[in-house]
Amino acid sequence: MRLAPTRISILLMLATMIFMATFISCGDDDTTPPTPPTQQEPDKPNKEEQPKEEEEEEEELCDTNNNITKVVFPIHRNAALSNTVTIYPDENNVFTERVFANKNLDGHTFLMPSVLTKLYIEFESDASTIYINGVEFKPGSAYDFSEPTTITACADTGTEKTYTLVLKNFTGLPIMYINTASGQEVKDKDNYEDATIEIIGTEELPGLEKMNMQIHGRGNSSWDTFKKKPSYTFSLSEKKKLLGMPKHKKWVLISNYRDKTLLRNNVAWWISSRLSGIKYTPRFYHVELILNGRHRGVYQLVEQVRIDDDRVNINEMQPTDTEGEAITGGYIIELDRGSDADQWGWALPYLQGSSHRANIKKPKIDESNQAQHDYIKNYLFKVDELLGTSDDMEYVMEKYIDMPSWAAQWLVFELSGTPEPNGPNSWYTFKDKNDDKWYCGPPWDFDYRSYLPDTANSWVSKNYVYQPQMRRYAPYKEILIQQWKEIEPLLPELINYINEQREYMRHSAEANWFIHEQNLIDDNRRENGDEFIASDSAIDRMIEYLEKKWEFVSKNIQSLQ
Repeated sequence: MRLAPTRISILLMLATMIFMATFISCGDDDTTPPTPPTQQEPDKPNKEEQPKEEEEEEEELCDTNNNITKVVFPIHRNAALSNTVTIYPDENNVFTERVFANKNLDGHTFLMPSVLTKLYIEFESDASTIYINGVEFKPGSAYDFSEPTTITACADTGTEKTYTLVLKNFTGLPIMYINTASGQEVKDKDNYEDATIEIIGTEELPGLEKMNMQIHGRGNSSWDTFKKKPSYTFSLSEKKKLLGMPKHKKWVLISNYRDKTLLRNNVAWWISSRLSGIKYTPRFYHVELILNGRHRGVYQLVEQVRIDDDRVNINEMQPTDTEGEAITGGYIIELDRGSDADQWGWALPYLQGSSHRANIKKPKIDESNQAQHDYIKNYLFKVDELLGTSDDMEYVMEKYIDMPSWAAQWLVFELSGTPEPNGPNSWYTFKDKNDDKWYCGPPWDFDYRSYLPDTANSWVSKNYVYQPQMRRYAPYKEILIQQWKEIEPLLPELINYINEQREYMRHSAEANWFIHEQNLIDDNRRENGDEFIASDSAIDRMIEYLEKKWEFVSKNIQSLQ
């Protein structure tokens, strides 16, 4: 039978479709249906065992539901905080952050440790349950975070992950607590008042357990003028290391009230510590001072200038040292206008300056040791006269002057630009037992009219503290140049140090000037010229000064007459 062409075409199309379906079904491995269940070897799972593997995978996935990706302390729930605090965990599952108290809280600024004892927290987490120090977290409840806190995040399956939360209510500096026995302000700079002291340290700087001490005010201008942030001297009931500094009883708290950078002393002592001519540079750290429960701002905890193996390392005299070798030293002499009693301070005729006065700081001179008084007075007047009148400068300089220390100390003051040597003021010197030489050190007090841009291109104190007389002796001039060459290449290192300190003290500077900036402005004293600019800008100004001063000294020290 002969088929019509149309019917043949239809049959060919059907045959092609059947062939293609068969080819696809057999050739695509991804769509091959599973082999029907048969009797299999015991170690080969059959089709009925597959759902069990899927359940195990789901359980492992569920175990990851114990993550905390961030914690938040919202300002709308925590009015005691200065701002909303959001913290993310580090690679060790530790949340850590500095938090600060609301600046507007009456009587407090930034530092108020009690702010950590009642805070409301929120979590961003996929955990089913969260525990804070073993207690189940309930939204809307306040918790105590004053100590490192353990936070546990649990999944539905019972697995858990542990985090640590560390809140720090401080600027990063050690915190010093001083409480006077009277509970009142320290009002006397001549008589000690009983008190207690405690220091909360940092990871790098050890603290101090609460102990007894005595405190009084200190300084001349810093005490008489800056009543709202005075400086202090204190004496511990026994020798202790403070923040790792060598053990001693006597310490100083410098307010740096008029120093907008809070770094003027730092920079001078950094320079001093790198000059071989300086025998001793005071050690120091910045602290937050809380006096009688009130935050007073940033203070500089400094070693007081005392005779000690770790400070001014000379012989310490006794009242009975009144003759022979015993009476020859050691003495600490400060060239300063001072306000000390006449019997232990004198004006030296050839010491240039507005006050040209020498004060005996150690030993304490009174009527009971008139012999020591007479000895050191005669020594100073003799050296002063020789420096002022002698034509034999070799004899004077080689016998009586420790040239490296006088050159180095003058250089520290000159590089800072302060006019203190022109008094002179705060110019420490000493004389040791069985040694005719007069030594300089340690450098002290650089917060006054220092690092001023308009003094960067000139000598500030070239004609004071016997410098013109000493430079008449060529070997002294050579020693001065040698001391400069020690510090000259270190300017980049110094600038790095300043910037590191800027960052380290950023929060503390903010807190300090929140308390004291208006007081500084109201006092209407403009010695440093940076009273109306931000702390950061004042530091930039200091760096600019140092760069110019370095260039000036480098170009001109050889021709200094």
